[in-house]
Amino acid sequence: MAQSNIESFARTYGMPVAPIEAGRACNDASNSMLPPRLFEYWDRFGFSKFLHGYFQILNPADYRDVLTIWMSGKPFAESDQYHAIRMDCFGNIRIWGIRTGHTYDIDVGFHSVFDYERDNSGKIRDGRSDRMIESLIFGILPQDVIPTAEKSDIRLFFAAKDKLGDLGHNQIYAPVPAIPLGGQMRIEDLQIVDAPSYLTMVAEIAPPRVMTMKDLTRLAFGDGAEESLAGLLKR
Repeated sequence: MAQSNIESFARTYGMPVAPIEAGRACNDASNSMLPPRLFEYWDRFGFSKFLHGYFQILNPADYRDVLTIWMSGKPFAESDQYHAIRMDCFGNIRIWGIRTGHTYDIDVGFHSVFDYERDNSGKIRDGRSDRMIESLIFGILPQDVIPTAEKSDIRLFFAAKDKLGDLGHNQIYAPVPAIPLGGQMRIEDLQIVDAPSYLTMVAEIAPPRVMTMKDLTRLAFGDGAEESLAGLLKR
């Protein structure tokens, strides 16, 4: 078993914001086949928020219905079971498949599920699931979560925090109206909402699309960009 990075997490992210103890949730999930390392994090940090409330460690049970509707149909393997592991302040969720180690992201701004197209079942068979689940929990460096950050979504987080106040447990800043109804990820549209209820509602309004890196490349650079990028990488 790989050495735990839990002490490194504690040093990196410090004390949680509005800590929520895991309580009996660990026992309830004991037969879930989730990596044992995850239970160590739950026992130590619970389902708390960190970095001023920028991200939260999740109780997968709270998001079971969310994943059911966001991840219905193809290309999601029916033989796998998916769990929500981590969520940022806008409801973007990191998802783990317990059998394949396949990871997905719910992306609220794109109203999409991002598919990393990686089957990690071999790593799971080799006993590396603990290290893989830790990589989902460590998501962003504290020095990057500042009001003057280069990333626009982090600047938006601080603007929403100043305007709307701090987030509570399982709460996010989300556009109202929702993206499928014309809302945008901008300070004028954001409100504090309950994450499981909101994410379920927006997926019921319009089916989320599934996107891959190829799709993101086309959106950013236009048709034909994938082939051009592949050609550059071969040089």
